[in-house]
Amino acid sequence: MDLNRAKKMKVTQAITSVKYVADAKGNKTDVLVPVEVWEALLASWKEMIDRLEDREDIGIFQEWMQLRQVGQVETISLEDLEQELIADGLV
Repeated sequence: MDLNRAKKMKVTQAITSVKYVADAKGNKTDVLVPVEVWEALLASWKEMIDRLEDREDIGIFQEWMQLRQVGQVETISLEDLEQELIADGLV
């Protein structure tokens, strides 16, 4: 299975390619996942995490904007910001 096809598959389809390893008593002990499926799952999880982080960042920014509108946050000039960044070794 190629990676592009694996990326497009649904989780239910991906699960069908998973194989279980059992011990002598029949208890599931391990799972074998094709590399393409595993990489697609990792990419999917990363995308989901990125989207959640974006939503969190948007929420933080919106809250800051609301506080700024009512004068509850301190702002500084771009010149002061530049000086702080230089002092911190970031520029």
